[in-house]
Amino acid sequence: MNRATLGLIWAFSFVILEAAQAVFFGGVFQDYDSFLVGGAVFGFTAAGTLIWAKVRTPEQLKIAWANGASLFGLNLSTAVVWIAYFFALQMIEPAVVFTVFSGLIPIAVVIASACGIPEASPLRNRIEGVGVITVLIGVGYLAAITLLGQSGFVRGGWTAAMVGLLLTCVSAVSLAAMMIYSQRLNRLGVAPAAQYGLRFPLYVMVALPAAWFGLDGKGPVDPGGLLAVVVIGFVIMAFPVFAMQKAISLMSTLTLAAITALGPLFVFLFQFVEGRVAYAPATMTGLAVYYAGAVLAAYGGARHSGAKSIDHERKDMTTRLEREIAKLHTTHLR
Repeated sequence: MNRATLGLIWAFSFVILEAAQAVFFGGVFQDYDSFLVGGAVFGFTAAGTLIWAKVRTPEQLKIAWANGASLFGLNLSTAVVWIAYFFALQMIEPAVVFTVFSGLIPIAVVIASACGIPEASPLRNRIEGVGVITVLIGVGYLAAITLLGQSGFVRGGWTAAMVGLLLTCVSAVSLAAMMIYSQRLNRLGVAPAAQYGLRFPLYVMVALPAAWFGLDGKGPVDPGGLLAVVVIGFVIMAFPVFAMQKAISLMSTLTLAAITALGPLFVFLFQFVEGRVAYAPATMTGLAVYYAGAVLAAYGGARHSGAKSIDHERKDMTTRLEREIAKLHTTHLR
């Protein structure tokens, strides 16, 4: 199985599991302090992968420590993604938050590429470009109806809508930054498992005090219920993040960002299957435009990755043949 196919499998694993979490388990997680659950899930899993990396690949941890700026950027961007996203959900319609967040990731990657950041991928073909532009139109429309009070939910009027959208933008840009830092460390030789453990310390250090002070307190905590939620979180929170980590190591940042932009579409499909599709009409219009762009962008990116993978395989085959011919030539001369 080539790298492009593996990358697509890991990327879609992330997107589908994230959508399933939002649709089928969202209500379960809303009953508990998000900082407590997040700190526990990512704290335990990050500690486990760090121990594994220390035993199996200690040289990768040394490489990461030697590149402190990238390691700090990975930690900071990870922490900001989760915290900003959580507070945005408290202020504006969740469907708008998720969609604007998902759509801004590929746009942020394209802007980063234009600014000369080498790990950020540029647009590769016309289909991908049309898709990203359509996504931008859909995101802009959703932002406008939120500011105008036409979406399904805004807590606190125009000011709350503006703050919620700004937090969503910060979260999306931070995720794009996380992908860039992660790919930078990957190129230096730090594998996905080690990176998973290295990216959460700062978030855990922020989340646990936030849980202690009750910033998202939901009342008395049932220990048995909390344990069950944390165990579920290992599968539908921690594993999707690891799946993204694997995908980053196998494909370009823009291709992965375009595929993650499909997340809202899968949420919609799962809600349709569940029989729970209830968006405000204005929100539904914006989502339809967004879905069309996300599909085009993902298709264009996947097609480019497939073609690139074939080129790599041809080059590898040519190199192997040249080596074999050289060996035969050397043997003949002897």
